[in-house]
Amino acid sequence: MDSILCLTDFHHNSAQPFRYGLHLTRHLHNELYVAHVEDSADFPTVEDSAKLDESINTEQLDALHKLRQFIQTNTPEEDQKLPVHGVIVGDNLWDGIEVLTGKYDADLIIMGMRNRMGFAGRIFGGLASKMINLAEVPVLMTPPGTQFTPIKSVVYATDFDVANLASIEKMVAWCQALDANLYLVHVNDDPADNAWAKQQMEKIMRALEEDNEDQRVRFTILEGDDIMDHLEHYMQEVKADLIALTAYRKGFWDRILRSGLAHEVIQEVNIPVLIFKS
Repeated sequence: MDSILCLTDFHHNSAQPFRYGLHLTRHLHNELYVAHVEDSADFPTVEDSAKLDESINTEQLDALHKLRQFIQTNTPEEDQKLPVHGVIVGDNLWDGIEVLTGKYDADLIIMGMRNRMGFAGRIFGGLASKMINLAEVPVLMTPPGTQFTPIKSVVYATDFDVANLASIEKMVAWCQALDANLYLVHVNDDPADNAWAKQQMEKIMRALEEDNEDQRVRFTILEGDDIMDHLEHYMQEVKADLIALTAYRKGFWDRILRSGLAHEVIQEVNIPVLIFKS
């Protein structure tokens, strides 16, 4: 990974996604760009630096000082020397994010969610929905109430779609750098598919065999009708610090999001959600 784009609006929830950005940067050795989009303004990208250009106007200067204060306040002493860059742009929110993602060739976008509406709405509604549908890179989202915890246990929910394999391989590499365990889990709600599910899991195991010599990747198939209930209990069992999935139109995650229980349960999730694009 070369660069991470972490978005902030200076809301108190913004500190947590920033801490995850620092955590990933420390282990993945990337550049971290902490960005603020002035939604009601119109000015090009400006990077914070010790010597700011004299052409910077008062509005830009105020935003840069606020961003600098945010970064300094929320950076632990042990992370002070990480390659963190403050950047602002004046644009509408989505266009500004597009500009920043392209300019810094971001491999990952990190953002927080401010309200406590249903999780499916937070993930698939508004800006978050646009991010998932249009962003070309993975998106890491932190729900309200998330408290930063070093990532040591990751659950990746898979339905064995072909798009999952590339995401899983990337997740394996990240987990190795983070010294974290990766739990691939599939909840099978149809007994008739048990043999197929086990066959698909074995294919993934063989594909990852060379990258899993230290046994950091573990595979589990859970069986039962209540998909979300099984997944929730499994996340608790392995003390998950992060849940990952691949978003696409039809499949496993769409089925559980249509469940009323899923909305109720996932609304209480307080760990980050990493969404790969199909």
